[in-house]
Amino acid sequence: MTDMQSGGGAVFFAHGAPTLALEDTAASRFLKSFAAGRPPPKAILILSPHWETDGLKLSAPGPLRTYHDFRGFPRALYEISYPAVAGEAQVGEVAHLLKAGGHDFEPDNSWGLDHGAWVPLSLAYPAADIPVSALSLPRDSIPSTLFALGQSLAPLKDQGVLIVGSGSTTHNLGEIQPHGSAVPDWATKFDGWLDEGLQSGSIDSISDFDSGPDFRRNHPTEEHLLPLFFAFGAGGPDAKPDLLHRSYEYGTISMSYFDFGSSV
Repeated sequence: MTDMQSGGGAVFFAHGAPTLALEDTAASRFLKSFAAGRPPPKAILILSPHWETDGLKLSAPGPLRTYHDFRGFPRALYEISYPAVAGEAQVGEVAHLLKAGGHDFEPDNSWGLDHGAWVPLSLAYPAADIPVSALSLPRDSIPSTLFALGQSLAPLKDQGVLIVGSGSTTHNLGEIQPHGSAVPDWATKFDGWLDEGLQSGSIDSISDFDSGPDFRRNHPTEEHLLPLFFAFGAGGPDAKPDLLHRSYEYGTISMSYFDFGSSV
């Protein structure tokens, strides 16, 4: 069981558009309130769909650059810096657990934190004073491999590490609408299907994506949903999530936030 005072846990954060870092929305307000009343984590480990690699990579110890991996957004976004540092002891423990779990990986000192990582972290932990390390999303990932990866790293929760999967439970940028638009049934029904499967405590019913209602309309590509399985696995045996917040941005982007095993 997670130490009640450690701040450790496993969560899924929707990161939305990069402008989430600037805008006042229901999701940004939730993230700004996330840390209230929670013990601060000793470290954070985050997996973002915007760092896709051939094979698994782990950020090397040292400062992590704030990577502005987008174009055409307001200048203020490019001026944001989130100067997090990957601690040597933290990275070493992650590496130890990866090896113990049979996961091949390479250290990386070039990437840093993309917007899938620094946008939600800058809202939840704006001081950037907590050590952060990042994992990449291997291009050959499937739900079961991400779930197993999370399971291997679950012991970090007991050491006060907050394990974060970042992504979106619906992600079709071709069907976004103006802010405030009505949410279509195909998005809410998919979220409902996902919620039901997560509550079963097993990935079996939701790892077959084609069984989800309008899956390809919600996810023309799968990378933004896969980090959810990483967080699910990190929650530990029989983890059932607590839906902390859900709202929709641009009509169709689900801003869903799940807790898979934090103790507060």
